[in-house]
Amino acid sequence: MRRLALACLALCACDRPARIALDPPRLQISTRGGSAKIHASAFARNGRPLPTQVCSWSSSDEKVVTARGPGNDATVAAVGGGSAVVRCAIGSLVVEAPVSVRWVARLEASPRAVELKMLDQPQPVALEVRAFDGQGLLMSGRTVHTRCMNEAVCRGDDRGQLWAVGPGDSGVVVEVDEARAEVEAHVVDARTAAGKPRRVKGNPMEIYEKAFRSTNR
Repeated sequence: MRRLALACLALCACDRPARIALDPPRLQISTRGGSAKIHASAFARNGRPLPTQVCSWSSSDEKVVTARGPGNDATVAAVGGGSAVVRCAIGSLVVEAPVSVRWVARLEASPRAVELKMLDQPQPVALEVRAFDGQGLLMSGRTVHTRCMNEAVCRGDDRGQLWAVGPGDSGVVVEVDEARAEVEAHVVDARTAAGKPRRVKGNPMEIYEKAFRSTNR
């Protein structure tokens, strides 16, 4: 009986998780109301996977993020900006993953009035764009979208740059995530005579009309 009891204890110990691994081990959510997935895997002391051992998920601060199952796959949803940890608990064993929630809340774009020049070889003008989160901290590594309201005057790209198209003025919208700023663009034609298309004088079809008349007499 004693050997049977020891064998049962050993078997139970093998089925008890000794370690929980989270994938990914940390999370960053960069959009308002965004979410991310996280998966938990339980392992016995000998390294054997224990797929039947299921997490109980929780968050250290539900004003920042929530964590909901099912099972060992959870969705971590952003509620507000800040930092928190999500926890997976299986019995008394608990593992945590830190979560950072930051999104762009405000943009600064300069210069507020930019002059673009039409050149023989087109060259863009880069705006200086600074993005800040809700706590006023500077953020980096975000894509800066620019677009001109009048695309006959200028065009924007996804690198925070403006390209001259034709003389005139246009408002410019600068966007990073959900944040937006506006500047004004003024375009002048600074091409050389060689760089400009030849000016059309008179009736460009006159030579063809004369040839047509002469062959039909």
